[in-house]
Amino acid sequence: MSWFDAVPQFVLGVGLLFLPGLAVAFAARLRGVPAVALAPGISLSIIAVSAIAAPFAGLSWSLLPVLALTFVVAALAFGASVLLARTSKAESASAHGKTGWMDALGPLAAVGIAAVLIGRRVVHAIGQPESFSQTFDNVFHLNAVRYILDTGSGSSLTLNSMTGAASYPAAWHDLVSLVVGTSGSGIPLSVNVINIIVAAVVWPLGCIYLARTILGPRTAVSISAGILAAAFGAFPMSLLDFGVLYPNFLAVALLPMVIAVALEALGLAAVRTQSRVLAVLLLLAVLPGLALAHPSAAMAWMALMLPPAMYAWGRALLAVIRSRQGRGRVVAIVALVITLVVAVVVVRSLWEAVRPPAEAAFWPPVETSGQAIGEVISSSAIGRPVAWAVMVLTLFGAYATMRSGRQVWWLGTYAVAAFLFLVVSSFPADDFRMFVSGIWYNDPPRLAALLPLVTVPLACHGAVSLWDLLMTMFRTGMRRPAKPLADAPVLRAVFSRPATLTVIAGIILAMGMTAATQRGNVRQAEDSMSGSYRLSEDSPLISTDELALIQRLPDEVPEDALLVGNPWNGSSLAYALADRKLVQLHILSAVPEGTAPLLNGPAPARDDPDVCPTVERLKLEYILDFGHREVHGRDSGYKGLDRLIAAGMATLEDSEGEARLYKLQLCSQ
Repeated sequence: MSWFDAVPQFVLGVGLLFLPGLAVAFAARLRGVPAVALAPGISLSIIAVSAIAAPFAGLSWSLLPVLALTFVVAALAFGASVLLARTSKAESASAHGKTGWMDALGPLAAVGIAAVLIGRRVVHAIGQPESFSQTFDNVFHLNAVRYILDTGSGSSLTLNSMTGAASYPAAWHDLVSLVVGTSGSGIPLSVNVINIIVAAVVWPLGCIYLARTILGPRTAVSISAGILAAAFGAFPMSLLDFGVLYPNFLAVALLPMVIAVALEALGLAAVRTQSRVLAVLLLLAVLPGLALAHPSAAMAWMALMLPPAMYAWGRALLAVIRSRQGRGRVVAIVALVITLVVAVVVVRSLWEAVRPPAEAAFWPPVETSGQAIGEVISSSAIGRPVAWAVMVLTLFGAYATMRSGRQVWWLGTYAVAAFLFLVVSSFPADDFRMFVSGIWYNDPPRLAALLPLVTVPLACHGAVSLWDLLMTMFRTGMRRPAKPLADAPVLRAVFSRPATLTVIAGIILAMGMTAATQRGNVRQAEDSMSGSYRLSEDSPLISTDELALIQRLPDEVPEDALLVGNPWNGSSLAYALADRKLVQLHILSAVPEGTAPLLNGPAPARDDPDVCPTVERLKLEYILDFGHREVHGRDSGYKGLDRLIAAGMATLEDSEGEARLYKLQLCSQ
């Protein structure tokens, strides 16, 4: 299959990510970049919430619950917009000013540039459309999509029952399952389609929206933000390689958009594009999607919003002190203090509650504090090469921010992300580190992925400041043209037209900026990701022989039969890839009651009364034997299966190289 053959799946994926959200945004009378940028967040909220609500309504998981909830939310959005228009006509008019064609062309070009830069690298790293990541967590993610299709439920409340555990954020799995269920395509292809759209479109679109919110809706801001969104190895490619952390990847891609609309709600946007009341409602519409993609991203949003929120709170307090007198001032100050206290209590409670058990957050520090600080400044986190162009633009942007005195609170947001990475990467593995970074499993790559988000606006400010400086120099030169220019009619014609000069200079600078940022940092990330997706004779999870045998299972194993295998060697992926179920659907799944003796005990008697009830109850009929070459390169046991085969209690049904399928000969089978 070629990537061109996957175009229908890409169209479907774009539709799922954008159409529900656009319907709601347009119903709320939102237009332009905010409407398009917010659409994926709103769509994901609708998809994830409808997946939770569908079982309570007696509906199986499909497009129907999504369409129903889209209609309801769009109706509510339209009603809210009508009410807002009646109560604040002046505010609404000022927030929805007219925009020229350049205002639309700039963001469109910026998204196009970013989509090409990111998309080509991700596509090349994946290789074939149906390739899949040969990593530990992918066993769960691919099988979870199949589990949703089998059970007809995509609820975050029930997804993790696949492993015998509690709830799990299912937004990413819901999205992929809709592509599979609607198009009939395979799970790996649908996974790749969604991930490419999120990486190449949703992420840069959010970065552009965030940069425009902080710096203003200039074309130079949009183009710079689009190019810079593609300039980091730490995101988006890192989370498509490490883990793999697909839900976390989706959530981080949404963060720029959620932060941008939160800044609008706080009244900190450089130029208002909507009323603050509408911004608050839109924020409430996108937060469920963020949290149900991955709760750690919601906590990251709270942490990163702390500096701008405190700035807005302090500004409100000063305004009250200056404008009110007597009892009204006291009441307003008390209200602000109560709001602050409640916010602190809520955030502290969530910070304690939304974290994995300590035994799951076992990742150690990986470097010294000096190294971590250097990696933050140079955008080279988790051992990437120094991103020289990004570093220079970031430092210039920080200087420009401090010099202008505007949006200085973003330096605080940058410092929060830097502090989180510093703690997780270099602090001792003690209670303080667990408190600060335990939400992210004390895992440096997860917090490294937040650094591009806070760096893009600063580097964008640096790029735009540099652009303004160069254009000032050009205009000065135009007033005093050199003799060669005066003697060259073509050059004189170009330099006598400011608009033409601006376009030409902008194209040259954009090309130079693109070339400077697409170097070692992102190339190394692409190379690393490529290694994770390559299928070979000795792939760490599924080899070419094992995949060939899996693909024959639908013709050899009945649909209702249950297979047993060692999940560490990738055999559990037969569920996702061939729709044949195994005893354990994830490497860390609970072992069904009564099966432990078969997995790790001595070979039982053929009609052992301690084993046969379990075999008959579960309909255990086959062994999928991929040996003991396991994903992490170590032996995790499961020697009971070897003993069953050696004792003649399983007959060989099919094989491909070292991969074998056996039929169990137990309990009168």
